[in-house]
Amino acid sequence: MKVIVIIDEFIDEREFRNYSSYWLSKLGFTNIRIEDPRLSDSDQSNDNDILASKKNKDYTIQTFLNEEITEKSVDETIEDMIKENVENGIIITNKNVSQKFREYAKEKSVEIIDRKNLTEEI
Repeated sequence: MKVIVIIDEFIDEREFRNYSSYWLSKLGFTNIRIEDPRLSDSDQSNDNDILASKKNKDYTIQTFLNEEITEKSVDETIEDMIKENVENGIIITNKNVSQKFREYAKEKSVEIIDRKNLTEEI
């Protein structure tokens, strides 16, 4: 069974966040820290799920399981970037994201890792 099918059908948000942190480590990210949303934000739907570093850059990373990525998702990531005092954000989702929306997010210093990326071999 392919990993993406397991992600789509059999794991919850916590497990997706854990898988994402593992996936980031395989991509060369270091200092990966999973944040507890119950402690980090009063709004539990807006939590900086993961903090990590790569090539002397710090990132705040949000994971969205089975949710469409919208401008609000990008705005939430930017809020966390400000809160954590970092200049880079990443959204990880198991949904497909259009190239046009990727460019919109990139203009705001938010990279998107979507379904296509998750199905590629690490």
